[in-house]
Amino acid sequence: MSMDFRCRKACAVLLGQALMASIAVQAAIAQQEAPLQEPAASNASMDAATPNLAVPPAADGSEVLPVPATTREGALEDRIRQLETMVKTLSGQVQQLKPAGGNGGAGNGNGNGGTGEGPGPNPGSGDTGSAANLATPSASGGAAAPGQSPPPNPSPSARFNSPTTLQNVPGKVKFGPGFEIKSNDDEYFFQFHNLSQFDYRGYLQGGQDPTHDTFAIPRQWFMFSGRITRPYGYFVSLQNGLDTVLLLDAFLDIDYDPRLQIRIGRYKTPFTYEFYVEPVQGLISPERSLFFNNFGLNRDDGIMAHGRILNSQVDYAVAIQNGTRNGFLDQNDAKDVAALVNWRPFNGEENTLLENLNIGGSVVAGNQNNVPLPQTLRTAIATTGNQIIGVPFLNFNNNVRESGDRALWDLHAAWYYKQLALIGEWGSGFQDYAKVGNLANRTHLPIDSFYVQAGYFLTGETRSSVGIVKPLHPFDLRPGQFGLGAWELTTRYNHLELGSQVFSAGLADPNLWANRVEMVDVGLNWSLTQYVKVYLDWQHSEFNNPVLFAPGRRQSTSDMLMARFQLFF
Repeated sequence: MSMDFRCRKACAVLLGQALMASIAVQAAIAQQEAPLQEPAASNASMDAATPNLAVPPAADGSEVLPVPATTREGALEDRIRQLETMVKTLSGQVQQLKPAGGNGGAGNGNGNGGTGEGPGPNPGSGDTGSAANLATPSASGGAAAPGQSPPPNPSPSARFNSPTTLQNVPGKVKFGPGFEIKSNDDEYFFQFHNLSQFDYRGYLQGGQDPTHDTFAIPRQWFMFSGRITRPYGYFVSLQNGLDTVLLLDAFLDIDYDPRLQIRIGRYKTPFTYEFYVEPVQGLISPERSLFFNNFGLNRDDGIMAHGRILNSQVDYAVAIQNGTRNGFLDQNDAKDVAALVNWRPFNGEENTLLENLNIGGSVVAGNQNNVPLPQTLRTAIATTGNQIIGVPFLNFNNNVRESGDRALWDLHAAWYYKQLALIGEWGSGFQDYAKVGNLANRTHLPIDSFYVQAGYFLTGETRSSVGIVKPLHPFDLRPGQFGLGAWELTTRYNHLELGSQVFSAGLADPNLWANRVEMVDVGLNWSLTQYVKVYLDWQHSEFNNPVLFAPGRRQSTSDMLMARFQLFF
């Protein structure tokens, strides 16, 4: 029979005796406190009616003798003293039966459980187990997480600062936003969010190549965020975008003061209002503008300072980063600078016409030395999109590189009032290009773009910004819960023009491509619930030159019908 089994059996016997003793004490106390309904019995009759409690020997082996009693009250006091002695004796016997090194179970009352040692936020409530399983990676924390290094040897101990012992912080679970696990003191939390988008994109101009009518998944994001003590937050997201799986975001936030926070890692760059401020799951039109999709930085690696100042009227962000559009590594030694400011001058003036007015701007500047990214400019796809999605209107020649300075700026205004949203941005600047073999001869290519966008809720929902919509009456066909969801009419006019130097300098073929695009979107958004949304959008594009849309065929216009089903939580 193993030592562990014998200990458990002995403990069970001792606990049973302690339970009998406890019952006897409670009965004795109740008998003493009850009012006498009949004449008091003699001591002899009382003793005869009382259970004969077996008092175990003391820890030192000596016998515990009962004290004679002469009165009813005295007899009760004698029994109470006997029971107190029994409790002490049983406690000593339990301690003697504990195996050596078994401090890993409930802790020593000063620890955080897993090892029973060291200070912790939840004293004496750690994981149970033997000394062997307490040395596993999950109990040690730190670098020895599962799937990495072997368990530390010796096991983590409060005698040393590293490797650290396991914390055991009690918490709570809830849904919304996403799935969240949070410690009871709100010092730690972990959230999981999901974004799923499923599209159908069809074109009135059939027979295109390589662009085709297709079902597609433009975004499938798995997002993990949280806080490891209040000043330190993190965000990690993975994306399956069309046919590409990659790390989307991975950054650490240091937040001691909302006026100045530091973000380190891979993050959304602070350039253009529509990208930095508007979340993709809450966009009014299904995709962002021509300017951002073809010239915005998207994600990048770097360090960013950001915050909210002046009574929460001003949001700002300033970043130093690699400068490679949606890339992971820099292509030269120079670093880019990006910055954005958004000012809400009437913030706090509730129920006024201009309460939710936003104005501001952003810039990005740096030096580049890489192939053009994207190589092909398209109507309705972000920087790294598949060639089957979005009609191409300009393709840089294969011998062209981004070489030299890049400086882009953007001004924005956004106004939200009751059911109405109006947003406009003007983006401009330049990008230097050169041809392989003569990189010193650079072409200064100007870029100019703007868009104006509007959305209006037909079902009465109001807004203060762009984001997830909570319908007044979520879609439901059950009796007593009937609702049609939130319905929104949308429209956008979009213009993008590149300087004529793109053709005159030999960067692209003027016989195949256009350097100016006018695009109109008209759509209807249906938010069934705050988690489920459907976009219906017609997008009409016109090119100043007929563009190649199939071998030997060109078109001056493009018409796309898009339907998108979105799930976000």
